[in-house]
Amino acid sequence: MSRQRLSRGRLEGVRDSLSERDVEIMKSVAANRFMTSRQIRRAHFADHATEAAAVRSTNRALARLAGHEVVVHLRRRIGGVRSGSGSHVWSLTEAGARLLRTGGEDELPGRFRPHEPTLNFLEHTLAVAEVCLRLSEATRGDDFAIAELRREPDCWRAYSGPHGGVAYLKPDLALVTTSGEYEDHWFLEIDRDTEPPSRVIRACLKYEIYRQTGTEQKRTGVFPAVVWVVPDAKRARTLRTHIAATAGLSKGLYAVVPLDDLLPLVMAGIGTQENDRES
Repeated sequence: MSRQRLSRGRLEGVRDSLSERDVEIMKSVAANRFMTSRQIRRAHFADHATEAAAVRSTNRALARLAGHEVVVHLRRRIGGVRSGSGSHVWSLTEAGARLLRTGGEDELPGRFRPHEPTLNFLEHTLAVAEVCLRLSEATRGDDFAIAELRREPDCWRAYSGPHGGVAYLKPDLALVTTSGEYEDHWFLEIDRDTEPPSRVIRACLKYEIYRQTGTEQKRTGVFPAVVWVVPDAKRARTLRTHIAATAGLSKGLYAVVPLDDLLPLVMAGIGTQENDRES
């Protein structure tokens, strides 16, 4: 995935040749680290009359950006070669990161280098991107909006640990949604069924420690609901059973849902514990 470094003059020329949609695609890829062609199509070409037209436009845009050396696709595909171009996984290049910084995007790492990640990391990152995309798609209606969506590490919370020093809570996403007059707060954990339930329980206990500090409540007035987004109903039942059987976990704080059930949950608006909401 190595590329020759583009000169400043050439980079300025590339930027002048890009459309607004091209730049938005680059921003999406940068924010999510990796995205598949299908995800990019849903995020930026949903306005096309047919799916076939959207696929063609997506492929042309990505080929153009790759030709400018501002994005690159990984050697590995999700779903294999038979899945077609939609299975390509895209990342920003260092030149792409430099281009975005010249446009005022300051949240990128100082040195941005594309790399071939491990399969577990890639699948988890794409699963997080999928959650973000589905949430964004849900806002295309009139009754639901996202007030804030922070990815890691921006969503991590620092607090004083029980034994002194600084500890960190590291959710995958921190989300604030609005529906009508209500605002709900959420911590989202994207589970790929690659870890034993004991790891999930240890993570839940960290949420309990953080909640007891009162740090989040002082910042926002409420403590977010913690939602584990899992691949299927079987994993959901397993985690719910373990959470219910663990002493010391706050009743009603945790939800476990398959990915397809996430939107109904957040759109129903129960992302804050009632006792925190009433306080």
